[in-house]
Amino acid sequence: MRSNRQVIGTVALIAALSGGLVACGPEEDAAGGSSSGPSTAAKPSTSAPAGGAKADPAGSGGGGNDCGKPPTPPAGVKIVEVGLHRDVSVFEAMDAQPKCTPNDWIYHGEGEPKGYKLPATVKGELATGPGKFQKVNRDELSMHIDGCLSQEHRNIKEPFSCHGNIYEITLDAKGEVQTMRERWSV
Repeated sequence: MRSNRQVIGTVALIAALSGGLVACGPEEDAAGGSSSGPSTAAKPSTSAPAGGAKADPAGSGGGGNDCGKPPTPPAGVKIVEVGLHRDVSVFEAMDAQPKCTPNDWIYHGEGEPKGYKLPATVKGELATGPGKFQKVNRDELSMHIDGCLSQEHRNIKEPFSCHGNIYEITLDAKGEVQTMRERWSV
């Protein structure tokens, strides 16, 4: 026979877990006077997100969470997540795809990484805030990438900071990076 402590602990655990399920149910309908009681708490919400988009609770980029249509970069611009920085002139990156979050679209690299050459003539820009950028040369760009990848954020000096290693790049006819602009994010 179980002790009273075990029974009380089990009941408390069940109560705590079932209390969290109430937040997952449909929203209260204040105008209609109904509320989400225990009988409706575990049912999935049947209301469609704003804008008529289909629900996408996993945030897989399908348009849920009120994100709307996924953003598309301008022609010739590729969005990548840098994953490896070999030296000042070479890095590896994966193509980054937009993912819907409760706040907005964010980018994550997917697939196999690809090597890119970063020539001395690259036109680099690092984010200094939303919609604000500062031009940098290849060495400054390379040091920034290296500092962010290695989590050595103390090496990143103001006005710069790390923003998930997501960059917009353009390539020349040889496949070398012409421009590389850091994407700002919170």
